[in-house]
Amino acid sequence: MLSRNKPCPCGSGRVYKSCCERVVTIQIAEKIREHKEKVWKNECLMDLNKWFKGYWKSEEQKWIQHFKELLQLPPDQSIPQNFSSSFQSWLLFDAPCISKRRPVEFWVMAKRDELRGKERVVRSLLEAKFTCYEVVEVGNESMVFRSLADQVEYEVIKEHAISKGKLIFTRLIRVGNRYEICGPFISFMHEMRGEILVQLEKYNRLDEEHQDLSTREHGWKVLGWSIQRAKELEKIEKMVSASPEMFENMREALLWPTVEQKSEHPGLPIKIIQQLEQFYVTQVTPLQKITQTFYSRSLEMLYQYLSLRFGQSFDWSSLNEDYLSHYFGVWYLEHAKSTPMGSKIFLNTSKHLFRWLYSQGISDIYLTFKKVYISLIRALPITIEARRWIMENGLHPAREEYGNSTTTDMFMLAVSSTGPVLLVKNKWKPIHLRGFPTIWSDYRFWVRGTVQFDKNACYFIHVDNLYPMVTILDTSVNENQVLGHK
Repeated sequence: MLSRNKPCPCGSGRVYKSCCERVVTIQIAEKIREHKEKVWKNECLMDLNKWFKGYWKSEEQKWIQHFKELLQLPPDQSIPQNFSSSFQSWLLFDAPCISKRRPVEFWVMAKRDELRGKERVVRSLLEAKFTCYEVVEVGNESMVFRSLADQVEYEVIKEHAISKGKLIFTRLIRVGNRYEICGPFISFMHEMRGEILVQLEKYNRLDEEHQDLSTREHGWKVLGWSIQRAKELEKIEKMVSASPEMFENMREALLWPTVEQKSEHPGLPIKIIQQLEQFYVTQVTPLQKITQTFYSRSLEMLYQYLSLRFGQSFDWSSLNEDYLSHYFGVWYLEHAKSTPMGSKIFLNTSKHLFRWLYSQGISDIYLTFKKVYISLIRALPITIEARRWIMENGLHPAREEYGNSTTTDMFMLAVSSTGPVLLVKNKWKPIHLRGFPTIWSDYRFWVRGTVQFDKNACYFIHVDNLYPMVTILDTSVNENQVLGHK
């Protein structure tokens, strides 16, 4: 044992008792408390399970259907084996009981006297929420998780082999000064971060469509959506890699319908014009002048698009997901001086119009628009930023030594773990975009331009435009709809 009067081994020159003894003592005390609270946590969980089986087991059957709805599992099938642990975790901590209280809350009230002295652990069990975390650091003994819901970081005891960048749906319980994963966890690839973040924000806003949902179930709702979305993305990957014809159709259909396909009778029916005027008078004129300007621009663009494409034959029912995706994701980028903030304003002013049409009983186009809106509200501003970055930093002069090895086409651009890659003839090729921001790794883009190839990679020598690659899940049809694809 090191003598307190000996020189401190840290090399400071001071004696141990005046240097690191207190730090070591604190560290030892923290480890003791962490171990003690971990034991208490395990005891509490065992007692909670035992208590639940004795008092609430008979109610379990009615919760099965509710859990399957949260995770979008087939209602006519039993809960899959790999979700049984998740179901038990949800039952104990999140299942709504009497007065929307949870089993864990009833357990605390029933066991109040027995839990004396363990208040800190009990409070952690009560407050722990099931949500999505991003693994930002991985060390030898601990990891750092960042909550996507509120961006708070947590130091987590390393008990599982989880790689950096993964997205983890789980529940964290505090033990000592660190946190521990409580119950099962489900991981997703980092590429889904942006879309999961949108879903979390949607539920966190608690708008009028979600006021009846318990905030405890938001994480489970987003998990269910993420599972379906992961399956959808896997199908898209397989289609792109295994079906050249499918990819070719997607690429050619991106600009469908072209603006050159003008209606024989331009303009819009009087009924539609009157509806737009009524919206402007009742909803826009009470707003500030600058806000009125934003709405005027959005309505003018919508009028131009509908007039050119449909003309006098237009009706709100004519707009489907393909037309809306093309209008917001292609036509807008080609016909407006778009900025990231301007694109959000453009989407939100259009959202106001479609919601008003729905509230007035004129059209249910808002229900279709919501699917496109969720996909584009983040993808569209990011696409505009990526386009500006490539125009300023990503273009290279043509190199004579490579001859005529150039191709002008529509390409898919993505960011892999090794850097930016381009999908050329159904093969991913590295592309020289040094410094391309990694924060855009969640997104894929369509790029219309000219590429030159060398032996190992390729270069952009000209870019006409960038478009977001948007996939929309239609739960009524077992197919993936891709931007502009019919």
